[in-house]
Amino acid sequence: MVKTIGAYVNVALADYDESMKNHLVELLKESLREQATEYIFENTWEVAENKRKLYKNEDGALLEMQEETNGGLSSSQISDPREILEIMTVSLTVKVEGNSENNM
Repeated sequence: MVKTIGAYVNVALADYDESMKNHLVELLKESLREQATEYIFENTWEVAENKRKLYKNEDGALLEMQEETNGGLSSSQISDPREILEIMTVSLTVKVEGNSENNM
C-alpha cells in the first residue's frame, strides 16, 4: 500500500527567496526521513508554495485573510497595518510504502 506523508513550514515573506526555499526543502526532507518508518520513494518529492496574509484579531490570534469576495477582511479594514503578516508556506510531500500489520 502506498500513502503520502508531508510537512510544512511558514516563513515571513520578507525573508523568503530561492535560497531560503532550497534550505527549507532540505530540512523538511531530513525531518521526514528521520520520522518515517516506511520506505520513502525518493523520486516522488513534491514542493508547493502558498503566499498568504495573516492578521491579528482582537484576541491576538493570527488568522488568514480571505478575499473580500469571500466575506473576508481587506487590508484597508485592518486598523494597524503592522498587524498584517505576509508569509510563504512551503509544503513538502512524498509517497511512502505503507506499513501493514505483518511488516516489521
